[in-house]
Amino acid sequence: MTFLSRSRRGLAAATFTATLIAAGCGTGNNGLPAAIEVELPDGTTVTVDAGGGAAKLADSTWDFTNTSGVGQGIPFVRIRFGENGNLSQFENSLLTQDVFGDDVVFDGRRRATRQKGLEYAASTFGAQTGDGAGFSFEGRLTAFFAGIQVGVGTATASGTFDPDDPDTMTGTFTFVSSLTVPIEIPNAEQDLEFSFVARRIVE
Repeated sequence: MTFLSRSRRGLAAATFTATLIAAGCGTGNNGLPAAIEVELPDGTTVTVDAGGGAAKLADSTWDFTNTSGVGQGIPFVRIRFGENGNLSQFENSLLTQDVFGDDVVFDGRRRATRQKGLEYAASTFGAQTGDGAGFSFEGRLTAFFAGIQVGVGTATASGTFDPDDPDTMTGTFTFVSSLTVPIEIPNAEQDLEFSFVARRIVE
């Protein structure tokens, strides 16, 4: 699924991130770091451990819809947040479906995809502003084929809550992915940026 190509300047401004780490980067056998720096919507930067979250999002589920450029009006992912406000899972994700499948679990463990021999591992890093008005997340993913790391990418976004509606938030989402070895995976090369509106799902 292609939305909107973005400039490199847009990458620097976005802060909700899902990243496929380049081969050889990160720590551990899954290439995932223990902590990273995350920039919040108010411009502050914090160091976040893997599994960190935004308390205001604890135990909630949100549908994200593209509001700009190609693909405008299309829901592109449902995101579940855990008990600590950590990003725990992507569901029905149009961005990751070709490489990782529709669902992505951010628990740091290697998991199978729908493609034979292809696995991924993912971690998440998140925080909220001091006043709780906004949040940023960075999820990191690595792709492996037959046990060898083969993919890299980045998806980023920063969001703020609607002051008049706590069940609505808006922000920017980016997604960048590429391969580090010559292997045929559909839509593995992406470079996207778009704004979003997200609405809380009551289940």
